[in-house]
Amino acid sequence: MIRTAVAAVAVVLSLALASCSSDAPERPTTMPDVTLDGFDGGEPVDLAELRGPVLVNLWASWCGPCREEMPLLEEFHQRYGDEVAVLGIDYQDAQPGKAAELVADSGVTYPLVSDPTGAVNGQGAFPNLRGLPFWAVVDEDGTVTHLKAGEVDSVDEIVALAEDHLGVSL
Repeated sequence: MIRTAVAAVAVVLSLALASCSSDAPERPTTMPDVTLDGFDGGEPVDLAELRGPVLVNLWASWCGPCREEMPLLEEFHQRYGDEVAVLGIDYQDAQPGKAAELVADSGVTYPLVSDPTGAVNGQGAFPNLRGLPFWAVVDEDGTVTHLKAGEVDSVDEIVALAEDHLGVSL
């Protein structure tokens, strides 16, 4: 009798949980409908029109892990930029001068845009961001195929991110 009651409760709970999860809204798979100004006078970029394959990296000058991975991303760009583009977004950086110093010190040559107000936060496929660095992987159709919170530690890790989520072989 007790086994039957426990089994009945388990069935009711699993049905209730299943119905809850199916009602959860699905996140969009598109980049935010936001146009960001080019970094330090560069060309603006309409993120909704972005087509890949491209790795989008959100960073800021105050972010220690971002500072460490920028040279890695530049190395990736130098090796594989013809096959997989890179776009950096200087996100909610209150010190644009420090950001420009970081870019110069890191030798970054891939395209950069600025998002000083956090316009991308919670928009399109982007969740409400809680930390940096943050990555979005965008395919040739403009679909965000993967989001990653946290830094990378090597160019090989960036290559794996591109190969695993863009279907490219680098």
